[in-house]
Amino acid sequence: MPNKHLNVGGTPGGFGEFFTGLGLVLLGGYMLFTNTVVYTSFWGLYGYNLLGPLLLLFVLGLIFLVGNGRSWVGWVLSIGSLGAIAVGILMNLTFHFKSITLLSALIMFGMPAVGCGLILRSLRAHGVPGDD
Repeated sequence: MPNKHLNVGGTPGGFGEFFTGLGLVLLGGYMLFTNTVVYTSFWGLYGYNLLGPLLLLFVLGLIFLVGNGRSWVGWVLSIGSLGAIAVGILMNLTFHFKSITLLSALIMFGMPAVGCGLILRSLRAHGVPGDD
Protein backbone atom coordinates (compact mmCIF):
# COMPACT_ATOMS: atom_id res chain seq x y z
CA MET A 1 0.00 0.00 0.00
CA PRO A 2 1.51 3.39 -1.00
CA ASN A 3 2.44 5.82 1.73
CA LYS A 4 -0.15 8.63 1.79
CA HIS A 5 2.25 11.01 3.57
CA LEU A 6 4.83 11.30 0.78
CA ASN A 7 5.43 14.83 -0.38
CA VAL A 8 8.61 16.83 -1.06
CA GLY A 9 11.30 14.74 -2.73
CA GLY A 10 9.26 11.56 -2.36
CA THR A 11 9.92 11.48 1.40
CA PRO A 12 7.42 11.83 4.23
CA GLY A 13 7.07 15.35 5.66
CA GLY A 14 8.98 18.48 4.73
CA PHE A 15 6.15 20.24 2.89
CA GLY A 16 6.14 23.34 5.12
CA GLU A 17 9.93 23.57 5.25
CA PHE A 18 10.16 23.43 1.49
CA PHE A 19 7.72 26.28 0.88
CA THR A 20 9.12 28.38 3.74
CA GLY A 21 12.61 27.97 2.24
CA LEU A 22 11.33 28.77 -1.24
CA GLY A 23 9.68 31.91 0.10
CA LEU A 24 12.91 33.02 1.80
CA VAL A 25 14.94 32.42 -1.37
CA LEU A 26 12.45 34.39 -3.48
CA LEU A 27 12.22 37.27 -0.98
CA GLY A 28 16.02 37.51 -0.65
CA GLY A 29 16.38 37.42 -4.45
CA TYR A 30 13.77 40.17 -4.77
CA MET A 31 15.69 42.33 -2.28
CA LEU A 32 18.93 41.68 -4.15
CA PHE A 33 17.46 42.59 -7.54
CA THR A 34 15.72 45.75 -6.27
CA ASN A 35 18.96 47.01 -4.71
CA THR A 36 20.98 46.52 -7.90
CA VAL A 37 21.28 49.24 -10.53
CA VAL A 38 22.23 48.30 -14.09
CA TYR A 39 23.95 50.70 -16.48
CA THR A 40 24.81 50.13 -20.09
CA SER A 41 26.65 51.90 -22.84
CA PHE A 42 27.34 50.87 -26.39
CA TRP A 43 30.78 49.85 -27.53
CA GLY A 44 32.75 51.56 -30.20
CA LEU A 45 35.73 51.04 -32.46
CA TYR A 46 38.69 53.44 -32.30
CA GLY A 47 36.57 55.97 -30.42
CA TYR A 48 33.59 55.83 -32.81
CA ASN A 49 30.22 54.62 -31.60
CA LEU A 50 28.98 51.67 -33.67
CA LEU A 51 25.27 51.95 -32.84
CA GLY A 52 24.54 54.39 -35.69
CA PRO A 53 26.12 52.26 -38.46
CA LEU A 54 24.42 49.13 -37.12
CA LEU A 55 21.04 50.87 -37.11
CA LEU A 56 21.72 52.01 -40.67
CA LEU A 57 22.43 48.41 -41.71
CA PHE A 58 19.22 47.32 -39.99
CA VAL A 59 17.16 49.92 -41.89
CA LEU A 60 18.89 48.91 -45.14
CA GLY A 61 17.98 45.30 -44.45
CA LEU A 62 14.36 46.30 -43.85
CA ILE A 63 14.32 48.14 -47.18
CA PHE A 64 15.50 44.96 -48.92
CA LEU A 65 12.89 42.89 -47.09
CA VAL A 66 10.02 45.24 -47.96
CA GLY A 67 11.05 45.04 -51.61
CA ASN A 68 11.40 41.23 -51.54
CA GLY A 69 10.57 39.20 -48.42
CA ARG A 70 12.83 36.37 -49.62
CA SER A 71 15.90 38.55 -50.03
CA TRP A 72 18.72 36.77 -48.23
CA VAL A 73 20.73 40.03 -48.14
CA GLY A 74 17.85 41.73 -46.32
CA TRP A 75 17.57 38.89 -43.79
CA VAL A 76 21.32 38.80 -43.16
CA LEU A 77 21.51 42.57 -42.69
CA SER A 78 18.44 42.75 -40.44
CA ILE A 79 19.17 39.76 -38.22
CA GLY A 80 22.92 40.34 -38.17
CA SER A 81 22.65 44.00 -37.17
CA LEU A 82 20.04 43.25 -34.49
CA GLY A 83 22.27 40.50 -33.13
CA ALA A 84 25.29 42.82 -33.07
CA ILE A 85 23.27 45.52 -31.27
CA ALA A 86 22.08 43.00 -28.66
CA VAL A 87 25.61 41.67 -28.11
CA GLY A 88 26.96 45.22 -27.82
CA ILE A 89 24.43 46.14 -25.17
CA LEU A 90 24.86 42.92 -23.16
CA MET A 91 28.66 43.06 -23.26
CA ASN A 92 28.66 46.54 -21.72
CA LEU A 93 26.27 46.04 -18.81
CA THR A 94 27.61 47.34 -15.51
CA PHE A 95 26.03 46.36 -12.18
CA HIS A 96 26.20 48.53 -9.06
CA PHE A 97 24.66 47.99 -5.64
CA LYS A 98 22.71 50.82 -4.05
CA SER A 99 23.94 52.09 -0.69
CA ILE A 100 22.17 50.02 1.96
CA THR A 101 22.64 49.43 5.66
CA LEU A 102 24.66 46.49 6.95
CA LEU A 103 21.51 45.02 8.48
CA SER A 104 19.74 45.12 5.11
CA ALA A 105 22.72 43.44 3.43
CA LEU A 106 22.81 40.69 6.07
CA ILE A 107 19.09 40.07 5.63
CA MET A 108 19.34 40.25 1.84
CA PHE A 109 22.09 37.62 1.67
CA GLY A 110 21.04 35.62 4.74
CA MET A 111 17.47 34.87 3.66
CA PRO A 112 18.44 32.93 0.52
CA ALA A 113 21.10 31.01 2.48
CA VAL A 114 18.61 29.97 5.18
CA GLY A 115 16.02 29.26 2.49
CA CYS A 116 18.38 26.93 0.61
CA GLY A 117 19.14 25.14 3.89
CA LEU A 118 15.43 24.66 4.57
CA ILE A 119 14.83 23.37 1.04
CA LEU A 120 17.66 20.84 1.43
CA ARG A 121 16.36 19.84 4.87
CA SER A 122 12.86 19.32 3.47
CA LEU A 123 14.16 16.65 1.10
CA ARG A 124 15.16 14.37 4.01
CA ALA A 125 12.61 11.94 5.44
CA HIS A 126 10.71 13.29 8.44
CA GLY A 127 8.85 11.41 11.10
CA VAL A 128 5.13 11.89 10.50
CA PRO A 129 2.97 11.75 13.66
CA GLY A 130 0.62 8.75 13.69
CA ASP A 131 2.93 6.51 11.64
CA ASP A 132 3.93 3.59 13.83
